[in-house]
Amino acid sequence: MKRAVAIALIVYLFFLAEFVLYNTVGVWGKPELLILAVIFCNLYWGIRYGIWAAVVAGLVRDAFGLQPFGTYLFIYIAATYLTTYIRKNIYRPGSRFSRAMAAFFVVTGCFVLETVLRLRQHEVRLPEAVFFILIPQLVTTMVAATFVFQGLRNVVVKFKL
Repeated sequence: MKRAVAIALIVYLFFLAEFVLYNTVGVWGKPELLILAVIFCNLYWGIRYGIWAAVVAGLVRDAFGLQPFGTYLFIYIAATYLTTYIRKNIYRPGSRFSRAMAAFFVVTGCFVLETVLRLRQHEVRLPEAVFFILIPQLVTTMVAATFVFQGLRNVVVKFKL
C-alpha cells in the first residue's frame, strides 16, 4: 500500500513539474517526467508497479490533455511493456548510459505510438514532428533520466518503500 501511495504522489509531483517547466522554459526545457516515473517504477519495483504507475500517469495526463480519453493511458502502458523488454535484454543496473538508453528507447517508442494514433485524427508532418517534438523530448529526457533515477532511488531507500 505504501508503494501505491508513493507512486501516486510521485506521478502527481512529476505532472506538476512538467507543467511548470513547460510554462516557464518551453518545450526545450521540459523532460518527459511521467515517462521517467513509469520507467523507474518498472525497473526498480517490477512490472506490476510499473503498470500501476502507467495507469495513474495515464489517467492524470488524460484528465488534462487534449487527446481522446485513454490515449495516454494506452501509451504509458505500452511504455511499461517496452521497459520490461529493455530491462530483460539491454538494461544494466547501475549504469548511467543504460538508464539514458532505456529513456531513449521508451521515449522514441511513445513518440511513434502517439504519432500513429494522431494519424487517425490529424495530418502529421513527420519531419516537423521529429524536429520540434521528438528531438527536444529525447535530449531533455535523456539528460534528466540520470538525475531523476538517482534522486528517486535515494527517496525510495530513505523512506524504505
